[in-house]
Amino acid sequence: MVPSQLLQKFELFQGLTEEGLEEVAAICREENHEAGTILFREGDTARDLFVVVEGEVALEMGVELWTGAMPQPMRMEVATGGEVIGWSALVGPHILTRTARCLRQSKLIAVPGDELRRLLDRHPRIGHQVFDRIAQLIGSRLWDTRNKLTEFLRKEELAQGYTPEEATLIQRVQYLIDFRWIAAAGIVALALFANLALGIEFSLLAVLLIALGVALYNFGFLLASSRVLRRAGPSLIPRTRRFIQLQSFIDLVAFTALLQLTGGIENPFIFYYIFHVILASVLLPYRSAYLITTVAAVLVTALAGLEYFGIVTHVRLEGFIPVEIYSQGPVVLGVLFALITSLYVSTYIATSIAGELRKRQREVATLKDRCFLDMKELEEANRRLVELDRLRTHFLAMASHDLKAPLAAVQSYLQVILGDYVGPLGDRQREMLSRSSIRIKELLNLINDLLDATRIERGQIVREMNWVELRPVVENVVEGFRSLAAEKGLQLELQLPQELPQVKASARRLEQVLDNLLNNAIQFTPSGGKVQLSIEDLEEQLRITVRDTGVGISSEDLPRVFEEFYRGRSAETKGAGLGLAIVNKIVEAHG
Repeated sequence: MVPSQLLQKFELFQGLTEEGLEEVAAICREENHEAGTILFREGDTARDLFVVVEGEVALEMGVELWTGAMPQPMRMEVATGGEVIGWSALVGPHILTRTARCLRQSKLIAVPGDELRRLLDRHPRIGHQVFDRIAQLIGSRLWDTRNKLTEFLRKEELAQGYTPEEATLIQRVQYLIDFRWIAAAGIVALALFANLALGIEFSLLAVLLIALGVALYNFGFLLASSRVLRRAGPSLIPRTRRFIQLQSFIDLVAFTALLQLTGGIENPFIFYYIFHVILASVLLPYRSAYLITTVAAVLVTALAGLEYFGIVTHVRLEGFIPVEIYSQGPVVLGVLFALITSLYVSTYIATSIAGELRKRQREVATLKDRCFLDMKELEEANRRLVELDRLRTHFLAMASHDLKAPLAAVQSYLQVILGDYVGPLGDRQREMLSRSSIRIKELLNLINDLLDATRIERGQIVREMNWVELRPVVENVVEGFRSLAAEKGLQLELQLPQELPQVKASARRLEQVLDNLLNNAIQFTPSGGKVQLSIEDLEEQLRITVRDTGVGISSEDLPRVFEEFYRGRSAETKGAGLGLAIVNKIVEAHG
């Protein structure tokens, strides 16, 4: 138990009366946890509702970026003073939650989920106020979680309606620009190291100017990207692809110029053309990727040819290449053949893999949209079913109540007539009125069953619960059936342990359960049989069992015996099929 004044500080309990706060405070407990303590793990059922008084509690979850991938840990949010965690305590054991980890020493108020549900059932007004606050908090939590997931998966574009392929393409534009800054810095660093440290001779100033040029046009791309990507619309993706193509063309020209200044075909970095075509293959459609590959092949062939025929001066890397390769035709052709075939093979492999991935992404996006639509339809269908069930319950309650009064009056009149209070009756008249009385009694029993079903669904049983001595309840019920069992020639046994603890229950409803079970057992057990009611003490719970030697229930009927208005195929006696359904509802209401 915690002081009710403490609960007043928290948003969840604001608006409750003093009485309501006292009721909630009575079931709460205070807990203190060290940093690193895990309150519950992802996938476990959070049985308690926690209110953070002091400290910080992180809510974490594992996110699979794609099917079969290792879940990556993600911190969804950090709950601080006054915030609430552990929602699944209120919505049932099948709802799972995220990992809750204390980031530092924390003081919490724990509200047991089962006790809270019972309290809310007993006090609907308190329940309405608390659940209204919970609904508001959950709504804000879900929206915040959605935004964080969107940011984590880098799919802000998806939230605006783009496909995964399109979203990835837009993100890669920034990656290309970032990578180009690294490339420009790498050119400067390698040029200085090769020229000054290794003594390789080439025009250092010209190479540094190339690096400066790369940095300048990359800055231009950075400015242009903000304009290209901000203008949403149907042309965004084609425009982005053209933007990437332009960058690729200029990069290839700059790289070719850099090679010409640093040895041309003799430079071992000539195979870096492959990186350009692989990037294009991953980011662009097939035709665009092969176009970039062809441009690279033309540029490197032109460079080798211009140097070979002396049209462009060859820059020899003194101190690195001992012989001149650029003028040796077979060697030049061999290098070009190896490089160009590598370019096209790399393009084919990369485009095949990237194309298959794009196809899968489209399928996933389609399935995601379909699942979203199906989920919406299911939510709407569920809402309608809940509303229909509410209307059904309301109708049954109203109709049963309105029918019971006139039928009870008719039954009273019939009893007066059958008692000869209004004059003597002939045998034929008495027989007809007796049959009418029996039928009306059956209707009254049906109406009582319907009323019981609606009362149970509205949670009335919970309000009737008190601490009950079980032994007198059971003994009274069994004694009431002694004469009926004797008339049928049945042996009725009662087996009770020496001591029975008190139970939190509705005594009247327990009697109703036992009445129904014993009545069924006696009704369907032939003469000479045996009916037994026993109770076993299982420490934390009691097991009440009714056994008989009757006809039993067929395997086909067994799964449906607790359905409302269901009667087994072999049932010979009359009835509405509500008895066991009501028994089941009463037992479930007792937890």
